[in-house]
Amino acid sequence: MALTKKKNVGEILTDLALPILLVGLIIFFSIMSENFFTPLNLTNILVQNVHVAVVSAAVMIIMISGGCDLSIGYQMSVAAVLVTKLMSVYGLNPLLGSIIAVALCSALGCFNGIMALKLKSHTMIVTLGTMAIFQGISFLISGSKTFHNLPTSFMILGQGKIGPIPINVIVMVVILVGIGFVMQKTKVGRKVYAAGDNPEAARLAGLNVGRIKVLSFTIAGIFVGIGALLLASRAGSADSSTGTGIEFTGITACVLSGVALKGGEGTLWKVIVAVFVLGVLANGMQLINLGTYPQYIAKGAIMLISLYLTNRNAKAM
Repeated sequence: MALTKKKNVGEILTDLALPILLVGLIIFFSIMSENFFTPLNLTNILVQNVHVAVVSAAVMIIMISGGCDLSIGYQMSVAAVLVTKLMSVYGLNPLLGSIIAVALCSALGCFNGIMALKLKSHTMIVTLGTMAIFQGISFLISGSKTFHNLPTSFMILGQGKIGPIPINVIVMVVILVGIGFVMQKTKVGRKVYAAGDNPEAARLAGLNVGRIKVLSFTIAGIFVGIGALLLASRAGSADSSTGTGIEFTGITACVLSGVALKGGEGTLWKVIVAVFVLGVLANGMQLINLGTYPQYIAKGAIMLISLYLTNRNAKAM
């Protein structure tokens, strides 16, 4: 049995960089705004980023397999407007609507994977095309309308509580624990890592790399659909802008946490910490009167710095 290599101080600090950054941001914004470090605001940060954490986990699965999906935001949009329209206009049962949303996003993810496989093109290019398709479908379904008057039994998912704990937080924790277990402890997870890390070696080992990548997109679509439900139920409404742009946040969180763009590397807990780094950053900047556009600049700068540090560390190894 091979001995496990002990980590040196530098590697340990690298692993703890994101938690240290998160704590540092919390301290900084607590000093800058008296409204930041309050139970209400901290709960808001948690609740507002539940769907982001779930979708970022889906982005991680795709990236670990060696892919990239730019259409995730409009997958959520299609699912959200279809299901909320069916519930508010046609009285669809919320449970059936939820199943439709999850199944639809899973099918759209599968479609992306199959198209990339058949076209023999990079998934980023393929999903750039499908993003436009899904955007058009979403607006055709919604007719540029917003759908309100959703059933109370559906909105409980995003607004209800069990005791003091929001239901959507419980859902998030259960999903993330499940994803972490599958990715780290099962053969399926190890195959996804292997397919992304070295596709040729994986083929020589007898793995069907194409099938694994399609499966990764399909499974990720399930969590994108759940993310759409969590977002729509918390907002109490949906339109064709619901979920759009979330793919950028997910990719930023993954890159910030060290998920390799080439595939084969990534750790879920780091992705989730990165999600809340971005969430704290956005919330804190809002409280100190820095609006949406400075937040875009900050997120983009963080992503570029993370890429630089990742490439520097890779060269040093």
